[in-house]
Amino acid sequence: MNNMQNIYEMLDWKNPSEIQVEGMRLAKEISDLSLLILPPAAPSVWECCAQILCEKTDLVLEPYLDRLLEWLQDLNWPGALLILDRLKIFSGKKLKTPFINCFTYASNLNNEEGLMWLDYLSELLDNEQLKAELSREIIEKLQDHYKNWGFWYDE
Repeated sequence: MNNMQNIYEMLDWKNPSEIQVEGMRLAKEISDLSLLILPPAAPSVWECCAQILCEKTDLVLEPYLDRLLEWLQDLNWPGALLILDRLKIFSGKKLKTPFINCFTYASNLNNEEGLMWLDYLSELLDNEQLKAELSREIIEKLQDHYKNWGFWYDE
């Protein structure tokens, strides 16, 4: 894990680009991608981690879909928009079950955090393959959130 901490330090956006590039080269060799998903490091390394993950194939990312969807809890988090864009082109069949699990969890939170997460998950309606896999009920609920973030917020 000490080696991973060194890689995280290299990936920090405060570093010169040549150090970040070397950190990314080393991080690309990591076999356990969970170390790059919302990594236990300063958020200033998350963008580089997301870039590395986005280069991976659907097959390589498939075991990590639950964790990747967690990254969409807040699109202000570094790397979240990169992950969102990558998931928009992910295989709908492979994304279906983890997406439904995440959707259900967010829906069951019954609080502002869950509603905000649904706002962000609704962006995955842009993935036509995924949309074709979802039930009408899920699509209808997400369409309330789609491009209408915070509609539920009552000041």
